[in-house]
Amino acid sequence: MNRFVLKRNVLALCVLLIALVFTTSFGAGKTEDPEDIVDFDEREYEEWYRAIGLETAMSVAKDRLSEKRYKQRGAEITTWIKDAAFPRPDNAALLYYQAFLLRPEPNMATSSRINEVFRGAEPDRQIRTYLGHCLPMIRFVEIATQIPQCTWGLWDESDPKFRLDLQIRRTMRILALDARALAADQHYRAALMRCLTMRRLARHVNNDTMDLLLTSISPDSLALRTIRHVLNVMPPDAEILEWLQGQLTVEQGAPLTFAKTLQVEFETALHRMRTNPDLIKQIRDDVVAKTDGKQDKENVWNLTDEQLTLRAVEPYARFLNSVFRVIESDMFYKQKYAQMQTLTKKLMREHVSDPVVAPFIFLCDPEGSLYQAYPRIIEHVAHRNGLRTALDVFLIVAKTGQLPEDLPDHLPKDPFTDRDFVYEITDRGFALRCQGEEFLRRKNRFLEFKVAK
Repeated sequence: MNRFVLKRNVLALCVLLIALVFTTSFGAGKTEDPEDIVDFDEREYEEWYRAIGLETAMSVAKDRLSEKRYKQRGAEITTWIKDAAFPRPDNAALLYYQAFLLRPEPNMATSSRINEVFRGAEPDRQIRTYLGHCLPMIRFVEIATQIPQCTWGLWDESDPKFRLDLQIRRTMRILALDARALAADQHYRAALMRCLTMRRLARHVNNDTMDLLLTSISPDSLALRTIRHVLNVMPPDAEILEWLQGQLTVEQGAPLTFAKTLQVEFETALHRMRTNPDLIKQIRDDVVAKTDGKQDKENVWNLTDEQLTLRAVEPYARFLNSVFRVIESDMFYKQKYAQMQTLTKKLMREHVSDPVVAPFIFLCDPEGSLYQAYPRIIEHVAHRNGLRTALDVFLIVAKTGQLPEDLPDHLPKDPFTDRDFVYEITDRGFALRCQGEEFLRRKNRFLEFKVAK
């Protein structure tokens, strides 16, 4: 047997092995033609091998397998969960961490194509192939979101490989991409179910520290934007819309409140003080330096670390109680914002030169929370309320075939003004707008919706 024939036999064996992978994956009795894997005639095997190599051939086969698995799944994204006997650990984070490890890294061409899809392009074969590779990761996430408890534990934000916020963002992006692909394939209910998975993940993100608390706004916002996308491309269907209304009542996403944000900030700052002896020493030295009299200095030195910490915390705790009363009042957003501004400025003015209290205020950063976190949280509530209002409009279209002239009564309100959203009929559908000045100064002034034919 000459060398040429030997090479051809080896190549033929490799192709048969690749075909065997397909046959094993899809069950006995299903014979795969090698030409289903590579679009080459047998006479071209050697030329093909020289051109791309066996490693690339295996990669092509793996891509084809992933694409087939994704297509075969279709809209049945939860059937396997009902029948599977999977373990249910007490902590969902254990499964999320495994899902992060299973996420396949897209190459540059795929990443570029993913960006195009999020800018409005239709998902193509390249996208579906990549999502086929992502199916194991997606399954782990689906299971994790069904578990009530999620405690993330320690994580290292200095290394991009272990930054939890980055891993969550990448995971949510894959889920949103999958929802868009499902909607493009007209699996609308399945696409919306994927969005509900995203909302459950956002709720789990909200369970932990201050960093994750505000990080959870972005994934929940992405889930809401993806729901909007699905609603924009699907023909109005009363059965699906009523089902979605019920699901959104159950899956409310990240339970963001400004009171919780301030409380987490307070607890985080208190923990830092109690676990940072250098900070306590610096505070003690500053107090001694500003204290007159030998006995008074001695008294400061005799204070325990916990006594010094409680002295730093007490004024801020009184401030928080006042802010909580404002948050729980019946005032509108603008009035609450003004009241909290007054309380914050008063706190800063009275304690800016206090060597004990000022460092703790700096750790809590109430000004940053008021000027950044509070508007973001209220805007997210506006997005959530606007989507629920839009569902009622879509339901009217599904039942009557036309848009209503005005919004129905008793719908969720614009949280900036506690009034109804401004409703406008557009060329392609309708739009909702908040009336608050704070919202109007931001980029996304409208919640626009298309009504598919």
